[in-house]
Amino acid sequence: MSSFLKVFAYICIWITPLQLAFVLWGIGIVGMTDQSVLSLSNIEFIENYFSLFFPIINWLYTWFWNAFLDWLLSLPMIIHGTFKAMFSTLLGFWILKKTR
Repeated sequence: MSSFLKVFAYICIWITPLQLAFVLWGIGIVGMTDQSVLSLSNIEFIENYFSLFFPIINWLYTWFWNAFLDWLLSLPMIIHGTFKAMFSTLLGFWILKKTR
């Protein structure tokens, strides 16, 4: 169990640059278009700029609670991505600290 937690912690830490890249991509979109930080939601970003991922979103709607997905995808992409990156990094470091 300890090795699984260490692998999970390292994944949480290593994925942070990818999450920050998406946040920077969102900031670039806000800077170049008439979108604002609050109007660029997760679903708006996926539909317009990352449409490769859209079939997975449609599949998720068949398996998960639709109201929860509507809420999650309506969050502002830049703010949500920033908090998600901070939380996953801190969680990874906390798990590593607890498993040593």
